[in-house]
Amino acid sequence: MFNQFNKIWERRILIRRFFWQDRVLYRIGKIAGIDWFDRFDRKFAKDIYAYFSLEEKSEAVERIVNLNSDDRFIRAINEVMRLEPPRYLSIDRFIGRYYFFDSKDRCFRLEDRRDIVREDVRNALKETGKAGYLFLKAIIELWKEGRWDKAYGGATWVDILAKIRELGGKKYPSPRHIVILKSYRIYYKTGSRRYPTHTIPEEMIPTVEEVLKEWEGKI
Repeated sequence: MFNQFNKIWERRILIRRFFWQDRVLYRIGKIAGIDWFDRFDRKFAKDIYAYFSLEEKSEAVERIVNLNSDDRFIRAINEVMRLEPPRYLSIDRFIGRYYFFDSKDRCFRLEDRRDIVREDVRNALKETGKAGYLFLKAIIELWKEGRWDKAYGGATWVDILAKIRELGGKKYPSPRHIVILKSYRIYYKTGSRRYPTHTIPEEMIPTVEEVLKEWEGKI
């Protein structure tokens, strides 16, 4: 599944996480100079509640993520981030093979900063041991199996515990382990209060799994 993680795939994850509102997508398309978005000028100018149809939104996303210029893509999303920063980010950073973003400076860059993730995972595992290892591995395995929540993303607590047992684990994560993993920003609680889910940012999954493989047999 990781072979899907090319530049276009990372862009889709990035757009879905930070820029999923219809008007924001429209503005990205306009700033990027994508002619297809011109047909919606009157619609979005006249109505503050204007939105795309499902088919239009799907095409809008594909037009943006398939831009053949990294400069245009980065410039457009950074300009929209500057003009309309999200009020709340459930996942506040993006560290993939191609793109990097941290909420501290709110700027997207075309950079490979995965060493940050590798170091964070190694340090988190030093503190959480087998319980942290199994927790992260369970979330990744559920993602590979397509068993993340379709609405909110991430895995449910029940599914994670069942997967840990399936992996042969006898140590479940404690509240302390969860707080430690969250502090390293490799794990996020997502979903809603009523339907909580547990997530590793998708663009980080290949890197997190790479480090987990280093630890196999060590803990």
